[in-house]
Amino acid sequence: MDAKVLNALLCAFLVIPLAGSIAPPTVMTLDKQGLQLIEEGQTALVPAQAPVTWANPGPWWSWTSLDADRNGVHDSLQIASGPVNIGLSYERAVTDSNRDALALLGHEIHLELPVVDALLIGAVDASEVQTLAQLDGVVMVERYGSLVFYGDIQTPAVKARNSTEYPIGAWDLGISGEGVNIALTDTGVDNEHPGLSSKFVAGYDAVCYMHTDPQCLLAGGREEDGSFDPDDGNQHGTACMGMASSTGIEPDGS
Repeated sequence: MDAKVLNALLCAFLVIPLAGSIAPPTVMTLDKQGLQLIEEGQTALVPAQAPVTWANPGPWWSWTSLDADRNGVHDSLQIASGPVNIGLSYERAVTDSNRDALALLGHEIHLELPVVDALLIGAVDASEVQTLAQLDGVVMVERYGSLVFYGDIQTPAVKARNSTEYPIGAWDLGISGEGVNIALTDTGVDNEHPGLSSKFVAGYDAVCYMHTDPQCLLAGGREEDGSFDPDDGNQHGTACMGMASSTGIEPDGS
């Protein structure tokens, strides 16, 4: 093939995709008020939404898949035996009479979760779940697992737990987190979290004057006396601070 013909075909091949960019625009220009005109066949009406078939009406306990027979007991508990960790969900806020009813049955409340109207009462024999389901206000007897840390090697290695090589633990020396302030550089901390209640000491925004946060700078910056509340919008910082000082088994740090 002649080189000139080949070059012409090659140029045509490269130019063809640009043809659309030189065509008249299909979208109408803005009107004098700066608004885009609606073209023929278009409408400003919001289309009617089709019903969401998977959205069940009524409260969650009336349609949850965790209780197929709707008897108010997590299905896995009905075949369980021995001690199981139990949480009780109520249809409204937990009252003193609800707490008293549990005390009469010999159960201790380990943690109250007002945000979801629930109580965690810890290990209970599985034979008692039906009795708990009949308590006033209880809509679901739920099961929650036990947290197991698989740190059998690294935990003793960093001396966070005693071992044959390092038999003496910090607690053997009378050391705890009491009186110790824990500083965390992260995404902030949700100090209203139940596990961190009353533990907040001070906060600081270390990125306000960075180029990535111009709005903070234009607003006049943050307080630098520790009164700033670095509320966590990411939850990573809250998780890390929870590991360090949250309400658990006799924590003393703040």
